[in-house]
Amino acid sequence: MLSLDVPTAVMRGESIWLNCTLDLESDDLYSVKWYKNDVEFYRYLPRDNPAGQKYDLPGVYLDLERSVQGNVFLRETDLNTEGLYRCEASAESPTFQTVEGEKMIKVYVDVVKNMLCRQGSENDEQK
Repeated sequence: MLSLDVPTAVMRGESIWLNCTLDLESDDLYSVKWYKNDVEFYRYLPRDNPAGQKYDLPGVYLDLERSVQGNVFLRETDLNTEGLYRCEASAESPTFQTVEGEKMIKVYVDVVKNMLCRQGSENDEQK
């Protein structure tokens, strides 16, 4: 069984957690993988050293130090962060059971904040 806790909407610039909670019953964990739009950006293999690996992908600003097992931390977001995120977990032999779940993340821009920032910088330039 797999449970996903992923925000469906974030403001540009926010940091977020993508949490993938696993229950493989009596099986041992083989791997956890995270994908954005079907492209892998994080892999956790408990038998590897280090166990976590990240792969660069536009819009995915993964903090490897804070990410562990199925829980990944994105230190910031931008418009390229938007997409379909999928977590896939696999058990060791003999079952090799694989479970997955996915959720869409939308990224929004705070228009009022952007307008105030622009006005502030225009006023600074006029001084």
